[in-house]
Amino acid sequence: MPPRIPRLALAALLLLPLLALPSAWGRALAADPATVTTGTVETGNYFHGVRPDDGVPDNAGGLIPFTSGELFDHDLSQNVGWRGRADAPKTVAVVFDLLRDVPLESITLLSNAPNQYWGFDEATVTYRSEAATTYSVAQVATRARTELNYRLTVPMHDRSARFVRIELLRRNQYLHIPLTEIELRQGTGTPGADPAPPLTAEQMRAELARYTRLVDRYGQYLYQDWPGKITSDQQLRDDAAREAAHLATVEWDRSRYDRYGGLRQLGNHRATGYFRLEKVDGRWWFVTPQGHLFFLKGVDAVSDQEWGYGTVYRNPDGSARDVFAELPDPDAYAPAYGTSRYGDVVSLLRANLMRKYGPDYQEAWREVTRRRLIDWGFNAFSKWTRDPAIEAPYIEQVTVPPDAVRILWAPDPFDPEWQAKLDRHVDVTALRHDPWLIGYFFDNERGWNRDVVAEALRRDGTLPAKRAFSAYLADAYGGDIARVNAVLGTAASSFEELTATPVDVARVPAADLSAFITLASEEYYAGIRQAIRADDPNHLFLGSALVPGWRSSTEWIVGGRAHLDAISLDVYSDNAGYLAQFEPYDKPVLNLEYSFNCAGRGLRAINAAVSCADIADRGEKYRAFLQAQAASPVFVGSGWFVYYDQAVTGRPGDGENYNFGLVNQQDQPYTEMTDIMRDTNRTIEFAHLGGASG
Repeated sequence: MPPRIPRLALAALLLLPLLALPSAWGRALAADPATVTTGTVETGNYFHGVRPDDGVPDNAGGLIPFTSGELFDHDLSQNVGWRGRADAPKTVAVVFDLLRDVPLESITLLSNAPNQYWGFDEATVTYRSEAATTYSVAQVATRARTELNYRLTVPMHDRSARFVRIELLRRNQYLHIPLTEIELRQGTGTPGADPAPPLTAEQMRAELARYTRLVDRYGQYLYQDWPGKITSDQQLRDDAAREAAHLATVEWDRSRYDRYGGLRQLGNHRATGYFRLEKVDGRWWFVTPQGHLFFLKGVDAVSDQEWGYGTVYRNPDGSARDVFAELPDPDAYAPAYGTSRYGDVVSLLRANLMRKYGPDYQEAWREVTRRRLIDWGFNAFSKWTRDPAIEAPYIEQVTVPPDAVRILWAPDPFDPEWQAKLDRHVDVTALRHDPWLIGYFFDNERGWNRDVVAEALRRDGTLPAKRAFSAYLADAYGGDIARVNAVLGTAASSFEELTATPVDVARVPAADLSAFITLASEEYYAGIRQAIRADDPNHLFLGSALVPGWRSSTEWIVGGRAHLDAISLDVYSDNAGYLAQFEPYDKPVLNLEYSFNCAGRGLRAINAAVSCADIADRGEKYRAFLQAQAASPVFVGSGWFVYYDQAVTGRPGDGENYNFGLVNQQDQPYTEMTDIMRDTNRTIEFAHLGGASG
């Protein structure tokens, strides 16, 4: 249990007033702890969706009366707490039953954390009246880890609620969540009739699963206004006309760039008809098919068909996701609908494109998109789906054979059939003569690390990687099984017996762990390169878009580099220092996924490092990060993730709803950001040269 607040300090804190936000969408307030005062709702019950570890009687679970619960006892020295651990849920939720409709002046949440290991990243407060079938959002607020004594006061403006829900999100599952006190302050309106029978614990659990209405007919967040928010189809058409006029004269400057985007003024280099890589004056570059230096300035998922821009509207069991104020007419907007293993899906983006450009929108959309990217200085499709009718350099993914042996998330390259499976599965022959193709990346964000080795060593000799580990030890230790037993704490009589023996990865010396992962990487990438080259000897092999420190390791990333033309990474950060660890290997590096985001308009930011104050700040962080990366001699370009925002209502499968886009789902560019990107992209080649300007 977290430490108690000293009683003398508590007495002083009780004198602090409760603060109110200036509007329902102001920032969350953090202050010293405060006590509740008069005029509060004191009768009702609440229920925790996940039983807490701390707080009596809350940690016993079940239905908890306000009169006896930890959250309404006015004692700020005690918390209800959810301890962090590897299998802890990222979101915990509490639902409150006020027993009848009550007009509320405000809802206040107090969370006193003893240290930075306690807290949460986001709080969502929703409510519904007895007659409503869905919840409405009262506020979504973010919390900084430095705010130990946190208070969020949500103005309710006499809105009526029988039920209130509070959801607390921690992005790191090891973070402990404290919840100290809740105040429900009654407003001046008329309460409902006599209290209704209280809901049971099971009914309260069902309340936690009830949907929150989130978006309007255009997919826009219902609970916030902003300049340019769409209110009519005509507004979309007016937007289209204005932007078409703005882009009418936008084309590539062929006196500056060659057909593929290579910069002419940086000189002529060997032209092969395909993209290649070359080190020029100590710095790595792509070279275009026409022989000019090229720095990749890509955008991911430039396609209206990208599944990640859609959202589920009907669950696999046939039940509706009641999060939409209105869905597009399924006959008039049939192209906006589809199916997936996660349920039936709708693309509100595609519906908006049809409203904006007409039912046969694609030609108009392609031309606007092509001109936008030119105007903003982007020169390639770097990852994921693309519209092949828009001519631009691109990178293609090659997937893992479906019959590959796996260890956790990663393929086992020691499988004797690894090469044969790759040869059967990889089929890129149709692309071998395409001059627009830069190269291939294989799989995505899956490599070997200590966890993968640990799982392999727990297994028996039927796993190829386990047999390979025993063979590695036999070679590394000169066939001395006694010496190996002494190191590993095993008692095998032979290396064959060792193969069948579970091994604790904690006993494996770091040097051996590193060497074995390196060996696995070499096997992995050698096989992939051979399979690709058999079909296509003309294009580059760009690695696997790995995330340093997550489902991978440095040994894996660089171990097979002899078989790579470049190393591709996905780095969501504002710090280009990650490149320093790769510079000694003198292998070109790409960052194929990164982004900067704002929390707001119903969307989230992916992590604190890429979170921005506003839209213009997204552009400024892009400028700073791209220029810092370009300063590295091994860095050859990047891909912005992604062209459009994800849906406020979440993409199918994992519910991601991040502010990733250059453009929102109403097809409106974030011009405060793209204006800065335009200026940055025009001169980034000279930043890579080492500070020259052009």
